[in-house]
Amino acid sequence: MGKASRRKREQRARRTANPALPTEPESGGDPRALGDPRALGEKALERLLRTSTPGKLSLAGAYAWGYAALGYAQLEGEGPDWYQEIDPLDALFLGTVWPKWFRDAYEFANTRDAWLRLLRGTVHEKGIHRFVREAVSASEELSLPVDDGTLMLALAGRLEAAGLDQRRVPRRLLPEAALQDCRAAQGPPLDLQFPDPPKKAKARVRRFWEGPQGQSLTDDTPQAVLRSGLQRFQDAGLPVEEESGLLLPALYAALMAKPGELLEDILEHATAWAVSVDEGSTLVPVLDILLSAPALGKSVSETLGHLFAEPAFIEPFPPDTLLWTSSPGLALPRLAFELGIPKVTTSDREVTPDLLDWIGMHTRMYLSSVARNSTVDSESEEADSASEETDERWDERRAAVRDAVQRKIDRKHNNTADKPSRSDHPVERIWNADGSSQVSINVHTPHGQEMVEGLKGQLEAFREKFGREPGPDDPLFFDPDADEPTRLTKEYFDDVLLRMADSASEMGVDPALFHAWREVGYVVTDETRHGFTAAEVIAFQRALARCRQAAE
Repeated sequence: MGKASRRKREQRARRTANPALPTEPESGGDPRALGDPRALGEKALERLLRTSTPGKLSLAGAYAWGYAALGYAQLEGEGPDWYQEIDPLDALFLGTVWPKWFRDAYEFANTRDAWLRLLRGTVHEKGIHRFVREAVSASEELSLPVDDGTLMLALAGRLEAAGLDQRRVPRRLLPEAALQDCRAAQGPPLDLQFPDPPKKAKARVRRFWEGPQGQSLTDDTPQAVLRSGLQRFQDAGLPVEEESGLLLPALYAALMAKPGELLEDILEHATAWAVSVDEGSTLVPVLDILLSAPALGKSVSETLGHLFAEPAFIEPFPPDTLLWTSSPGLALPRLAFELGIPKVTTSDREVTPDLLDWIGMHTRMYLSSVARNSTVDSESEEADSASEETDERWDERRAAVRDAVQRKIDRKHNNTADKPSRSDHPVERIWNADGSSQVSINVHTPHGQEMVEGLKGQLEAFREKFGREPGPDDPLFFDPDADEPTRLTKEYFDDVLLRMADSASEMGVDPALFHAWREVGYVVTDETRHGFTAAEVIAFQRALARCRQAAE
């Protein structure tokens, strides 16, 4: 594990130490004094645990059990590493399934999202919305991140005061009963029937392999992205025309993977992403074919033939399939933004809508890196006995695909799906397997030299403003009006982009470019395309189209 990853892990361990124990208030005195939110939270937690039992839970009661489960796991040293990523909404879901264990963070997050979707349209959806609002409000009022241990304790009192302990969730809506045949946990049906290939399927498959090299900015269909991914794998020496188990990883690698994602992780990430997609999505039939074909012994050509029978294979990706959601800590911010809340503060960063994709990427890579170096007891990954047989059958299917592909991979000397190479681009971002990265400027290009000169100028501006050299934690790009080195805020950048959009026409530039940049948080051009995933490019192009349409 790299120094940055190790430091981040230690910080997370410190912030959640003894989560069930309130710390002394800064003003001193008895922490249980009337009005202390931590003391109120502790009392509420005790009441909720007394009045709630597994299977007979309110939303507040479920949260109390989830919070207690986190504290118990920490004290016993039995919790998996991904428990460090859990936020209040994750804790609530954990409490609804306690004492069930999850195989991994992917199953936890996918079943969490499936359960939240199940509550849509019920009276409990409003309860979930109230829960999210209370968590964010508590974070703002106490000036603490939503996933801070003290905040999570104080939240218990707020949930009780908000009446979220009054209505029980019926057993039929609790995960144990409602998600018995959940695709998000079990994958596609074992008896999945493939559609018959269309007429002239062989000719379409042949044209698929003969398609254009590379990927344009307008390629936003599974067919185009899969072809691009297979080309990458083929260039890496993988047997893409022989192993149908490489089709799903190739689609995922071209759509969402960063260069630093190890191929062994891509196999796991691809499966987690595929089963995370809402069962109502038009893309599900395509993904189910890719998930099931290897276990059913389908060849690559046969699988492609079946794919061409699904309309979604040649239609644009649905928007909700372009985000990674299969990790803890991602559902609460997403729901908050749907409710109109502009930002959520976590222990790692301030999250805004334009950062959801980046945070999902970073979280999955970080957790995979930690898992490779973890010594967590394997007993924590055992499935609940009630679903053990079904879990084993699905595990066998996944393992068969993974082992067949891994045997091929092990004979190669390539660690990544898309190994970075030296290029003529002025700027390159070098990704590590844990999600961290470094920016490299190519000084041998004209633009690279210009950037170096600009950074030197910014360094001199820092010296002139503050009278010293910047320290390791000082921002090089700082607020010019602040007395101390202060990072430029998103609001500042948004204002800059709006001003640029206002004057864009005078410079002969499309104003929609800046509005789209402001919406998604980045800009994609032909020159910068190499630094983005297909999902990022698709998201930017769609934002650009919306902004152009709005301007008409």
